[in-house]
Amino acid sequence: MSFALPVVLPLAISLAWLVPALWPSRNLSAHWCAAEVVALSGGLLVIPLLFTPTPMPWFAAAELMQALIQVLAWLVLRYAHRYMRGEPGQARFLRAMGCLLAAVTVVVQADHLVLMALAWIACSLALQTLLSFYPTRLAAQRAARREWRASRFAELLLLAALLLWSHAGGSFSLQPSLHPSLLRHQEAVAAGLLLAAAVAIKTAQLPFHGWLIQVMEAPTPISALLHAGVVNLGGMVLIKAAVLLQASPAARILLIMWGGSSALLCCVVMLTRISIKLHLAWSTSAQMGFMLLEIGMGYDALALLHLLAHSFYKAHAFLLAGETVRHSATRQLLGAAVPGPLFIQLARGLLAALLLASVQGLCSYVGGGAGLAPLCCLAIGLGLGVQLGSWRGVLVVLALSLSYGCLHRLASMILPQSLPVPADGVQVLLASMFLAVFVLQTWLLGKPQGRLARRLYAHAYAGFHLDEVWTLLSRYSLGHRTCRRLPVLQLQESHHD
Repeated sequence: MSFALPVVLPLAISLAWLVPALWPSRNLSAHWCAAEVVALSGGLLVIPLLFTPTPMPWFAAAELMQALIQVLAWLVLRYAHRYMRGEPGQARFLRAMGCLLAAVTVVVQADHLVLMALAWIACSLALQTLLSFYPTRLAAQRAARREWRASRFAELLLLAALLLWSHAGGSFSLQPSLHPSLLRHQEAVAAGLLLAAAVAIKTAQLPFHGWLIQVMEAPTPISALLHAGVVNLGGMVLIKAAVLLQASPAARILLIMWGGSSALLCCVVMLTRISIKLHLAWSTSAQMGFMLLEIGMGYDALALLHLLAHSFYKAHAFLLAGETVRHSATRQLLGAAVPGPLFIQLARGLLAALLLASVQGLCSYVGGGAGLAPLCCLAIGLGLGVQLGSWRGVLVVLALSLSYGCLHRLASMILPQSLPVPADGVQVLLASMFLAVFVLQTWLLGKPQGRLARRLYAHAYAGFHLDEVWTLLSRYSLGHRTCRRLPVLQLQESHHD
């Protein structure tokens, strides 16, 4: 019975999400009720899976992710029921949500690479309906088309990776006993590189980030689900397909450099944004880059913890975007805190990193296992250093470091490290990049009217013009020619604007 549960219950959850997708549109209230019941019942079905012996290394991580999906889906549906009251097209919204969540469930639970890839494609197609929910909003339609082009390109790379992996002799099954050793096999290395590139594009890494920044014309519940649960799927795909990364060290280097550089550049661009939603969108791209960096370095447990925490944070931030605006206005009236001198901020950041590393070492000594990597301690410590201006901030940093250490220890028990740590030279390079961007951010915040800030602002506001590269490459594609043939539609505002 315990062997059948990992197969039967995920299948039941994915089939249950087809109920709102196939529900007749005669009774709209019953349609909403059915979708919320499916979210709650799916969450209850996940509970036995959490206590089932793990047949595969990634199984426990998949069940945690599935539980997160069910909770987020229920919260988003509850919010959307009130948000979309009186809107036309609610039945279309619920059907697309059902198809999307069914496909997401298959991506998370599938133990076969081909099935997982097909479900990821279906997930993108269902997302298209939600992104273009308002057919008369030209900005939403353009963003949906840009997502369509980026996703199709990523999916071509994904399918090519699977073909190369099959030709190299790798198994499509994710059962660890079925995978031969394919290290340094040329086709296996190429398959890993294509998989890494496909996931980077799907997670809106630069320069393929434009569609994620421009989808704010979609309803807020869709933005919340997109940033909290759909973009994150790339991390889950890499965790499950770790065998391809094991066979391709070059793919890990690609994830480290692409994800790390995207995260750092997005952190600089975020300084130029005053719109709450745009700030959150750039933050999502940065967080996904940092997650790819962690997976490339072999810290799957840290990436899992990052994935879960980011999902809850982004769902909360989008669903309470109005409250965020009010709190920001209050802070502006009270006066924003001006950062101190650069050397003081740098010293605080390094001190917080040292404090975090000490707490991590203590947790590792008490509980056993590997502690947090020095590079991750440095990156997190630089962000926590701003809190060290008072004794209360010191206590906050201690509490956060201790809680983070405990959670990282639990995640390591669920998902042990399977890939070797990269060379010291790569870690030194990344540490230097993080320090350089931290110094740049502190300098710009301290001297917003300085010569460097004035010269950098226009380029940072434009995202360093990286999106224009992908736009120029795809401007003569089929999607662009179709876009030019579309009739000009009159803009129509909804009652939420």
